[in-house]
Amino acid sequence: MLDVTAESPVNVRPSHLVELPLTPLQARWWLLCTTHPSGMSPLVDLVHRFRGPLDADAWARAVDTVVNRHEILRTLFADRPDGPVQVVGPANGITMEVLDLRDLPGDQREQRARELLNERRTLALDLRTGPLVHTSLLRLADDDHVWRMTIHHILADGASLGVIDRELGLLYPALVAGTEPDLPELPVQYGDFAWSQSVADTEKEDEDREYWREQLAGLAPLELIDALPRPAVKGAPAAQLARTVDPELGRRVEELGRAARCTRFMVLLAALHVLLYRASGRDDFAIGIPVAGVGRTRPELARLVGLFNNALALRGDLSGDPTFRELLARTRETVIDALDHQDLPWGQVVAALDEPSHPGRAQGFQAMFLHEEVEVASRLALPGLAVEDFGLGIPKVLHDLMVYARPGPQGLSTTFVYDTGLLTEPVVAGLADGYERVLRTVVDEPDIRLSELVKRA
Repeated sequence: MLDVTAESPVNVRPSHLVELPLTPLQARWWLLCTTHPSGMSPLVDLVHRFRGPLDADAWARAVDTVVNRHEILRTLFADRPDGPVQVVGPANGITMEVLDLRDLPGDQREQRARELLNERRTLALDLRTGPLVHTSLLRLADDDHVWRMTIHHILADGASLGVIDRELGLLYPALVAGTEPDLPELPVQYGDFAWSQSVADTEKEDEDREYWREQLAGLAPLELIDALPRPAVKGAPAAQLARTVDPELGRRVEELGRAARCTRFMVLLAALHVLLYRASGRDDFAIGIPVAGVGRTRPELARLVGLFNNALALRGDLSGDPTFRELLARTRETVIDALDHQDLPWGQVVAALDEPSHPGRAQGFQAMFLHEEVEVASRLALPGLAVEDFGLGIPKVLHDLMVYARPGPQGLSTTFVYDTGLLTEPVVAGLADGYERVLRTVVDEPDIRLSELVKRA
């Protein structure tokens, strides 16, 4: 759920503005993409499988409508003497690529669909010439389609995919039925948010900048003992390893959190700090987490496609051989303080730290933890169709290790996504096994000392 608060409204930009400033979050992506333009672009994408009689024409018109509603999906970028700007294109919809695989043998269609989609998810998109949004519809059978929309990350974040799904869920049935969709007009656009940020008061930014400068001073990068030699430049593909812990362990994790006045997220984060302490030998390092960002807390922006998400670096303090319960208390305090200062864009945090750049290492933190509080059902429901996932994995990871955790009907699922240029499958399998052992130990013995806990992990 979004924590939508009644902050001061975002005003519509002056009508004479054709070229708009970049938000600080966009400026960070611009720098990354233009400094290293030869690699694949950072992308976010939606992929759905439709079982049933899809009206392909109505679906294409629904996608067109979403693109026309959200200016950011029609935006390109340009260099100017004072820096890059973003320019909104006309509302002409989008060309949907249609790939018909029905001539292939039935047992080859799904694999070929995955190959084609993975090819399109490893594109290098030019921010200046575009297009920065691609969409395809693959026909595996008359009643079996796979649809994907791929968007450059400078235009959209993960929450934007939910916005798109919700709108498509309203538009498609209305277009099929020939009725008017119940979709209110958008009061502002992402460009209005970008303009408002460029003229915003910076007092709170200065306060947040000082907080992060102090919080992350002297932070050393995380290096795992069993990692391969770090490549000079990041570029290896990603791989992933998934595990599921039983529902009983998930329930006991939640019980431990309640007893310590912590959320499940805090328990899992503290356990991950223990795991990486064991794997690195370091008791002082940061783990990154994503947060929704300032834009998603404003009512008029909550329904927009755009880049609002931010990242926080949560520095773990494992010094002094604490008990796990003591570590939980430290984690709770760190999380609460960080969320009070979550609005400063991560790129500005990095700039404030003045940390040396290394093309083979992400700055600030090298591991991320991504946690979903509740079980997520499909965000898209369409009448007459069964909407299924069509998992493709993650083609490239900017950090060394990303750990995803989410509840599900079979228990708490964890997925370890890793850079294959740095970590091997056996090493990551050991981490996944160790993470479960840490959790099983601490729910039984929350007062166990760190030194003893790592022996059992």
